[in-house]
Amino acid sequence: MDDPEIRSEEILEQAGYRQELSRGLTVLQTIGLALSDITPAASFFVIAAQVFPAAGTGAGWTFLIAGVIALSVAFCMAELGSRYPFAGGLYSIVTRVLGKPLGFLAMVDYVVQAIFLPAAIALGIGGYIQTLIPGVNANIWATILLLLVTLMAVFRVKTNANITGIFLSIELAVMVLVTVIGLVHPLTSLTQLLQPVVYHTTHASPVKFSIILAMIAVALFSYNGYDSAINFSEETDGSARNVGRSVINAASLGVLFQVVPAFAVLLAVGTLPAFYHSSLPIAYYVTHAIGSTWATVVILGVILAVINATLAIVLQFSRVIYSTARDQSWPSPVNRMLTHIHPRFKTPWVAVLVVGLLGVILTFFGSVVAAITFTSVMIIILYALIAISAIVHRIGRFRGDVLPFRMWLWPLPPVLALAGVILALTQQTLSDLLICAVIFAVGLTYYLIWGRRTTGIWGRESAGDIETVASAGN
Repeated sequence: MDDPEIRSEEILEQAGYRQELSRGLTVLQTIGLALSDITPAASFFVIAAQVFPAAGTGAGWTFLIAGVIALSVAFCMAELGSRYPFAGGLYSIVTRVLGKPLGFLAMVDYVVQAIFLPAAIALGIGGYIQTLIPGVNANIWATILLLLVTLMAVFRVKTNANITGIFLSIELAVMVLVTVIGLVHPLTSLTQLLQPVVYHTTHASPVKFSIILAMIAVALFSYNGYDSAINFSEETDGSARNVGRSVINAASLGVLFQVVPAFAVLLAVGTLPAFYHSSLPIAYYVTHAIGSTWATVVILGVILAVINATLAIVLQFSRVIYSTARDQSWPSPVNRMLTHIHPRFKTPWVAVLVVGLLGVILTFFGSVVAAITFTSVMIIILYALIAISAIVHRIGRFRGDVLPFRMWLWPLPPVLALAGVILALTQQTLSDLLICAVIFAVGLTYYLIWGRRTTGIWGRESAGDIETVASAGN
């Protein structure tokens, strides 16, 4: 059964939650925040740039395959997010569909992302600042950026949505410029990209398909962020159906503004080994194509994009941390602290400061490449849980449940999503997989010892538990 007119606040109330955040975002602003979370320019210049040296001219196919997987995951998130429009986002969905133990592990996954993602993005600003001001300390600049962004994130979400909207328009203009450069001055052809090669110090060799697959996790990281439309659902006005629409629109634009530029860049650089060996390949590409003056303009746009991305990510994950405390995931004093709402701005200001300050510590001491590879695995594991949730929700005991937004081409999206993320997982390094396994083992131990003793959704039956939420809207 579908009910596109059911409002998010109705589902929130029937789930046993109070409306504490300010519901002042329009659908367009939510899409803007989610797209800012993806932040195509910052993701492309900082995260996706890691794909080109590894996959060579096969990088375009990595982005294309990852784009199909990302859109498949987005359809799963859109359907489930409209059904469970809570600030907890993906972990709230997994908990109510797959049960508490897996839901708790999904929450742990999300919390780890909340710690590492702001630092991973903020650290990317350092290399680009160094191209403008050689010799500066990249980590210090990134730390200053994250401190400023954290303070901004305390203000009203609508104010931050307007700020991110301005920055977003600039970064999309940068991506259009990057694309036009490649299409106007191609040095190679699409047919040559059908036989991709990777460039070594002295020679080139065909790219192994396993390398293209291994880089999918990084490309998925680059597209990641469209799920934040669900995290902002308690602050978005209107029908719950709008949550699903926001997820799909943000994901589609995020993929489009990276897949097309990726092929454009490859067409423009052709077989230039220097591009593939550069520490900042996209910066090298822009400088080589249009000169240092215009390259400086583009780099300034990228720096704004990194600021925009960092702000949107802190905003998103502060809502996740707030939700974990509202669900009684931690000892009572911690829960009370993290659920404090700013009396004037109606934002979870303590959760904002926690996310921001943890990111500051990692930014000051961290390595951007290490953060990217590790966090990529956490992201695709959560994608797998969402794909499974989408299948179980349709064919299990939730069959016939109200769906404000229904995915297209069922069951293709969850099947493609699950196949894609499993394939990507098989190509990841053993060290990253072991780190994730240790994190989940610790999380499961915590759940078994403490989580089940709480009075929130992890413990005894409560207003926010599965059965009550499953009946919302019927």
